[in-house]
Amino acid sequence: MLTYDVVVPAWNAEATIAHTLESILAQTIPPDRVIVIDDGSTDGTVELARSVGVEVISQRNAGPGAATTRGLAMATATVVAMLDADDLWLPQKMERQLAVLSKAKGPTAVTTLQREFRHGHIDDGRGEIRSGLNRSSLVLPLALARQVGPVIDPEGGRGDMVDWLRRVRATGIVIREIDEVLVLRRIIAGSFSYGRDPLRDRGYIAVAYEALRARRRTSRKP
Repeated sequence: MLTYDVVVPAWNAEATIAHTLESILAQTIPPDRVIVIDDGSTDGTVELARSVGVEVISQRNAGPGAATTRGLAMATATVVAMLDADDLWLPQKMERQLAVLSKAKGPTAVTTLQREFRHGHIDDGRGEIRSGLNRSSLVLPLALARQVGPVIDPEGGRGDMVDWLRRVRATGIVIREIDEVLVLRRIIAGSFSYGRDPLRDRGYIAVAYEALRARRRTSRKP
């Protein structure tokens, strides 16, 4: 039977992290370990995470990619999942993804659909549904994650997973998406990834452009 660890990069997430961690601990198949990498928080993130009973490792602020990389280095289970500190999992998420991975014939990662909801409101099931090709949805064998390499923070701090997912595909890993909403994506006005910011967007645009070029190169191969 496959086992899994969960890596949660967190920075000043006291408003959401307890709810996030509770959604992990409520999985129908529980994790072996939940590893919170505190990326230099100055609020109550660490205390709240420890109160839930999970592992917490603190580091100087270096970005979500660096925090994710550190968590991946600490993981020990056969499978690794990641979750942003403001998103939520529905209870059967990992059960569904582990079932797909257990039947995979080659190098495989698994994502799910996600539904958006706004911070301060409960999920009423009417939010926009999108493909979950991001940190909070992705699950893959730990050995494959380490083969892809570190999660690199671009200039401005946005787009670390865009670049990493590009390298997932370049490594030959097939990404399969379950056609079911199993992740709830929280939208927080004023958060690091919310809205437009020319300085932050510069790095994101660069990695997104490279990811698009890589997909076009792959599609042209005979």
